[in-house]
Amino acid sequence: MTNIPTQVKKAAAELIEAYGDSIDYIGIYKGKQVYLYRFPEDIETGFPFYYLYDGKSVDVVTGFEALDLGSILLKD
Repeated sequence: MTNIPTQVKKAAAELIEAYGDSIDYIGIYKGKQVYLYRFPEDIETGFPFYYLYDGKSVDVVTGFEALDLGSILLKD
């Protein structure tokens, strides 16, 4: 199991507080580690939240851009 960097947890703090600590490591994209916040199954949500971490800072990707990113990263 991958340890989630503190910076990623800080970026997701609002979601963690509301829905619990559920972040998954997805892989590497353009040299950055990618993490996905996993909402509880019984919650209806809109767009996914991805966190791209370069070792120093975190970029949050959501909205239609997150759908595009997910189609690239989460191939079956």
